[in-house]
Amino acid sequence: MVPLVIAPAGGTIGPDHEPVTVQRAFTTARSVEFDAILLAGALAPGSDARGARDAKVDDDAVPAGIDPRVLLLIAEAFRHGKAIGAWADGLDALQTAGAAPDAPGVVTGGDASEALEGLIEMLAHHRAWDRFAPTA
Repeated sequence: MVPLVIAPAGGTIGPDHEPVTVQRAFTTARSVEFDAILLAGALAPGSDARGARDAKVDDDAVPAGIDPRVLLLIAEAFRHGKAIGAWADGLDALQTAGAAPDAPGVVTGGDASEALEGLIEMLAHHRAWDRFAPTA
């Protein structure tokens, strides 16, 4: 696995004594680039966030509390059958994006290690095909 840190802007995040480099900003991250998403939080909209980023979503329907680019990333990954993990505030973002916490391929945990462990297991299946009902 090669984890990529996605944040509102480039640079570093975290405490000054242990900064973590940001590899993608919300403006440059799209779900097609990832095999799975692990949500560590539900970030408020950045100053450069401008409404829904998905043509299928009405701008007025987008909740004000979570960055719309994060919601788009989650919704796309969910529609693509990708593994999604979340814990703590990440559960809020997951549910707001319309991804049910008990859906196939979605793992939740009480902490980061629990969610990561479940996500690693899901990656072995590549996609959560059980998420979609078979059609004729």
